[in-house]
Amino acid sequence: MRRFLFILVSLLWACNIAAAKKVVWVIDAGHGGHDVGCEFGTVYEKDITLAVAKELGAMVKKKINGVRVIYTREKNTTLSLQERCDIANRNGAGLFISIHVNSAPNLFARGTESFFATNVPLKGSQAGKSELLALLLQKHYLKNGREVSRGVKKRELYVCEHTNMPSVLTEVGFITNSVERNYISSKEGQAELAKAIFDALSEWHELTKNGAVPKQDLRNLRYTHYDPRTVPSTKPAPTAAANEKAKEADTRAKEAAEAKAIAEAQAELMPADDALAETTPETPKDTITTSETPTYFAIQLMNTSAPLKEGDYRLKGFQGVRFIPAGERFKGIYSRSDSYLDIKNELVQVRETFPEAFIVAFRGEQQITTAEALKQRVPKPMEH
Repeated sequence: MRRFLFILVSLLWACNIAAAKKVVWVIDAGHGGHDVGCEFGTVYEKDITLAVAKELGAMVKKKINGVRVIYTREKNTTLSLQERCDIANRNGAGLFISIHVNSAPNLFARGTESFFATNVPLKGSQAGKSELLALLLQKHYLKNGREVSRGVKKRELYVCEHTNMPSVLTEVGFITNSVERNYISSKEGQAELAKAIFDALSEWHELTKNGAVPKQDLRNLRYTHYDPRTVPSTKPAPTAAANEKAKEADTRAKEAAEAKAIAEAQAELMPADDALAETTPETPKDTITTSETPTYFAIQLMNTSAPLKEGDYRLKGFQGVRFIPAGERFKGIYSRSDSYLDIKNELVQVRETFPEAFIVAFRGEQQITTAEALKQRVPKPMEH
C-alpha cells in the first residue's frame, strides 16, 4: 500500500512538473457580456470571437504539445482591456492573441488584418515575434481560402501595449459585409478561421522554438504579406443583375440594423443621464442653428488643457482629430457620421486604443446630447 501511494505521489509530482514547464498561450475572445462589440442587426462580434477562440483553443490543446491554453473568457462575460492583460501577465504567458471582428460604413469593405505594437519598452526584442505572428496570420488566412488580406499594421492597441509578451490582435472579417457576415457567423466559417489561426500559430511556434526571430523568414513575409493583397477567386463572378440585387439587399439590411441600434439606444439612454454624461459647450454667438440643421455623431477621444497638433504621440496615430473649446479645456473629437450604427461600431475599434472614448453628437457646429440627436432619428420599420 505504501509503495502504491509512493508511486501515485511520484506520478502526480511528475505531472505537476511537466505542466509547470508548459508554455502558456492566452487566447482572448474580444468583447463579451454587455460589451457586444461591433454589431449588425442580431449578429454580434462578441459571439463570433468566442466561437473562434474556443475552436482555436481546442485545436491547440489537441495538436501542440508543451503548450497550455488559457482563455480570457469562456462564456458571455464582460472583461476590461486591463483585466485581459492581467490574465496574460499574471500567468507568465509566452503569447497573447486577441480575436476581433471588423466593421465599416462601406458595406463592401472586406478582408482580414492583423496588428502588432513595436514601441513597447517591456517587449524589447520580442516585438519581432509579434510582427512575425501577424504576418503568418495573414499568410494562412489566404492559404485557408480567404481572398482578401488587408495586410499587417502597427498600432498602439491597449492589449498589445500592456502585455509583457509577443501580442497580436487580429480581425477575422467584416460584420458589415453581408458575405463575410454570413461566413464568420457560421460554424463552418468559424472552424475555417480557427484552422487558419492555428496554422499560423503552429508555424510561429516552430520558427521561434530556439527563442530567436528568424530574420530571413521575417523579411520574406514582409515582402509578401505586409501590404494588402487579394488572391484570385475560384468562384464564378456574379452577374451585374446579381450584384445590383445584392446591393439592394445590403442597403435594406443596413437600414434595419440602423433602426435596431437607434431604437435600443433610445430605450436605454435617458435624457437626464445623457445630460450628466455630456456637458455641452455654450453655442458660439456667431453660430446659428435651427431644428432643421443636420445632426451627426462623432467620438470624443480625450479632454486636454490645450489642442494637440497632428502627429502628437498622445493621439496614438489617429488623424483628423479636431479640438473644440470646453470651458478652459479642449475636447478631442474624432470622425463623423450621420449613421448611429456606423459611429457605434467605429467606437468599438477606437476603444481598443482609447478605452474611455465615447459617442457625442452635434447639430451643425453646436454640441448636443446624443439623446437629443437620437430623438430626431425615427427608426424605419424592421423588415422580416
